[in-house]
Amino acid sequence: MIALAIFWFLTGVLFGAACFAVIGPWLRAKVPWQVALCAGVMLVLVVGLYRWLGRPDLISQPVSTTDSNGSLSSAAPAASAPTAGSMSTAIASLEARLAKGGGSADDWELLAKSYEFQGRPADASGARARHLPQDSAAQRSGITVSGEVSLAAALNAKALPGATLFIVAKSVDSPGAPVAVFRASVGTWPVKFTLDDSQSMLPGRNLSSAGRVRIEARISQTGQPQPAAGDLQGLSGVIDPADQVALKILIDRIIT
Repeated sequence: MIALAIFWFLTGVLFGAACFAVIGPWLRAKVPWQVALCAGVMLVLVVGLYRWLGRPDLISQPVSTTDSNGSLSSAAPAASAPTAGSMSTAIASLEARLAKGGGSADDWELLAKSYEFQGRPADASGARARHLPQDSAAQRSGITVSGEVSLAAALNAKALPGATLFIVAKSVDSPGAPVAVFRASVGTWPVKFTLDDSQSMLPGRNLSSAGRVRIEARISQTGQPQPAAGDLQGLSGVIDPADQVALKILIDRIIT
């Protein structure tokens, strides 16, 4: 379309100049041979430009291509980028397939990368934990934190079935990213859980090396791992994972 517009603009300019060069002097006096020659050159340029561009009205039409069978076909428009909805559908399909058949290490890694693309690091960590070997420190020490989470009766109406429950271990002595993350869906209470080194989010930052920790149970209203206003929360006291204490955590507050 741009080339077509340029063509007609140049054609109009040259044609107008040629007409002015011929008609203007003729109206005033006899046409000098130099003016006539100039007008002729301009007209030749107009015709030459048209022949050089060929059929400008065809510029915007699809380009024909030859396929492997030698037949002509019009080039199709470029495919549009995948939408958020299509990616969510693809991830749900992969999740369903892995839930049925277990899947290979590559399948779980693909799922982990998909979660990361959606900004779901806790889910990505859980997916990788299904196919990556546990940290050697966990195999030596076998350190775990287990327990159960309950919901205060006053908050029953705010915890809808299917909402996301995160159970997170955070180091008290070394603040930063969680050292273990457990993810489940709200359903029947209480929810039993076990945290270990396979659920770490960063290499080398795990439950075995964390020292003292605090366990947070949180129902996310958005499904995101980051705490947000409106989430329901419960906290344990400070514990040493090596003590192997069975925890009971009550979700009894709303984050504001």
